[in-house]
Amino acid sequence: MSSKTEPAITQDSRVKDFTCITFKPDLRKFRMDSLDDDIVALFTKRVYDMAGVTDKKVNVFLNGQRIDISTFSDYVDLYLKNEEAKELPKIKQPKSDRWEVICSLSDGAF
Repeated sequence: MSSKTEPAITQDSRVKDFTCITFKPDLRKFRMDSLDDDIVALFTKRVYDMAGVTDKKVNVFLNGQRIDISTFSDYVDLYLKNEEAKELPKIKQPKSDRWEVICSLSDGAF
């Protein structure tokens, strides 16, 4: 973690603007042979978090698969436990330029 290199920035005229982030941890530095399931789950959750809070025009991919979340409401539905719970009423704060709030009933777990 004490050494770094300059980023490799390349142009591709075939596609519109995008950002690709590739993560290659120095496993030896952390005395690991591979990333454990908990770390992979945490990184995966962060990708879903990003998909839920970015503009719907932004496509978010994880390991080549597009995350099928295009609105904050879609993201909130991930935290409702089952199909029955998705029928619970949601209270939405009118969307502003900067934030959106959604409230719903809870079973006490979240």
